[in-house]
Amino acid sequence: MKSYPTILSLCSLALLPNISFGADESPYLFGDWGGARTELADKGVSLNLFHIFDVYDDFSGAAESGGTYFGRQRVAIDLDLEKLLGWENSYIAISGVHQYGNNYNRSRFGVFTNPSSIEGTETTRLANIYFGQSLFDGQLNYQIGKVDGVGAFGSQEYGSSFMNDEFAYVANAIFGSALPFDPAQKLGLIVEYQPNGTQLYLKGGVFDSNQLDSYADDHNGLSFDWEGPVAYAAELGYRSDPDKTDKPGFVKLGFHYNTGNFANFLGTTEDDNNKLIYLSAGRTLHNFDSQQQRRIDGSITWVHAPEDRNLYADELIFVLRAIGPFAARPNDELGLGVVAAYISDDYSDASQSAGGPVAKEEYTVELSYKAAITPWFQLQPSLQAVMNPAGDTDRDTVWIAGLRSVITF
Repeated sequence: MKSYPTILSLCSLALLPNISFGADESPYLFGDWGGARTELADKGVSLNLFHIFDVYDDFSGAAESGGTYFGRQRVAIDLDLEKLLGWENSYIAISGVHQYGNNYNRSRFGVFTNPSSIEGTETTRLANIYFGQSLFDGQLNYQIGKVDGVGAFGSQEYGSSFMNDEFAYVANAIFGSALPFDPAQKLGLIVEYQPNGTQLYLKGGVFDSNQLDSYADDHNGLSFDWEGPVAYAAELGYRSDPDKTDKPGFVKLGFHYNTGNFANFLGTTEDDNNKLIYLSAGRTLHNFDSQQQRRIDGSITWVHAPEDRNLYADELIFVLRAIGPFAARPNDELGLGVVAAYISDDYSDASQSAGGPVAKEEYTVELSYKAAITPWFQLQPSLQAVMNPAGDTDRDTVWIAGLRSVITF
């Protein structure tokens, strides 16, 4: 068994000094640029730069041992068109990313879950560009352009406390419908309607699923061609009013439908669509203070998809997190998450037919602590255990230690 500083760092953060940031402390490494940042924002232009860097390694159980890293730099520009052009409640959001590093979840670790929420394809690209507007006193909101489909329909509400993709972004099963995702966002329209006086909302979306691969023929993000097939998504949800309860919560029920052809695990035929359904609910479970800033939140998510064309038949995800777990560290976050991924029987049968192992369930547990070192710098050690990796009950548990750093420039 190997040993790494990242393992020790999860415990050593408890020794950090007491800290509470003042309101006058800048959330940016480079501050206000001598007042230029504030001046630009007052005129309607907000510019943000971020860098996330993950380093992680197994210390037991991996199919092929080896550490890796992955980094993501993002530049985001938000244009307030009401300030710039007088268009009420309108804006344009643009961001670009540069990603670098290695994707080891399947090639080295031999697991289906993804230990990092940023790990993926090495790329330098336009991530998103869309126009958004709020109408009818905020009852109707829409975005049109290159948008994040899975992020809008199925994202984890309490994901900021985690490093693993299934807790920090979306369940792996959500990707089965081939909706566009960040940072390979594609053309689409998202509309949300919430009538005044109610906490219920209805959201719908239509997207280009780009040959079922968001990166296909769009390696730099500058293609605006609609390739198809068309994918749809809908969500009905409820968000409690945080001003009327000390323990706000949410419930959302969603559906994805893709009109494309999807390969069937058993046989040579293709299914002429793919679909999935998800249900997620969560709420604040406990408040440490009367301001509700320091608290414990919990949620559960379930995803179901047809097992003849999807790796996952069902997934259950449980999340528990504490914001400000210690009075002396009110800006830190502590997260504990569990994934129960039920692998498709059809996938398992196909694996056996090809001489591979039986695939049953894969279970993932993550314990993570995000420490706010400064308002613009966070360190986040993570310890993850993947049981029955890739659904193979004959393999040992894969233990993965990771460390994430986040800098806001």
